Amino acid sequence: MTRDPVLLAADVHKTYVLSKKPLSILRGASLHVLPGEHVAIVGKSGSGKSTLLHILGGLDRPDPGHETAVRILGSDLLRISEARRAKVRAHDVGFVFQSYHLLPEMDIVDNVVLPAMALGSADAASRARATALLEMAGLGERLHHHPRELSGGEQQRVAIARAMMNAPAVILADEPTGNLDAGTGAQILDMLFGIARNGATGQNPPALVIVTHSEDIARRCDRILRLADGALQP
Repeated sequence: MTRDPVLLAADVHKTYVLSKKPLSILRGASLHVLPGEHVAIVGKSGSGKSTLLHILGGLDRPDPGHETAVRILGSDLLRISEARRAKVRAHDVGFVFQSYHLLPEMDIVDNVVLPAMALGSADAASRARATALLEMAGLGERLHHHPRELSGGEQQRVAIARAMMNAPAVILADEPTGNLDAGTGAQILDMLFGIARNGATGQNPPALVIVTHSEDIARRCDRILRLADGALQP
């Protein structure tokens, strides 16, 4: 029985204009990710890995004028309203960024609840789930601390818990250990891959797409795609 992809991208192009000159970053990149699959995207610095990840998650838009599609659970992000696109992002996608992107004025429980707020469901049950996710991340005694009171590794644990808040179908991780030392980075990867393999707090395991320059990290995935000359190759 064929499984439908949770994430599919076809013919993705992206061009920036620098000093009035066009710079083509993506030239027809395509991929698919199956439920529960772990896929690494590797490539040189500046090859467009992060740009592609942002397009896959609906945070950026590709160039018009091509037969491009970006589908998450069948919804084409390029052919739905911004309101619907925001809902798909909040419900079906979990983001983990290199720089954590936590809100400094909020404690870590409120930071983890944010995706639920985007769906209008920041109730007591949501806070209980956020607490359970943080306890799973080893931060049960830090619930009312703010990001500035945490180490980099602890902040990334919060970011991973936040990514899991709405039980997404896919996690998009952009160099999640890039700001961490080797030992802390290894712990974060163990947590991230453990969640992607087993799920969290009763949810089904999400698919994982991880952008990295590390071959060691890439080898932990089911498949490796290499981004070069604007296209993805196995």
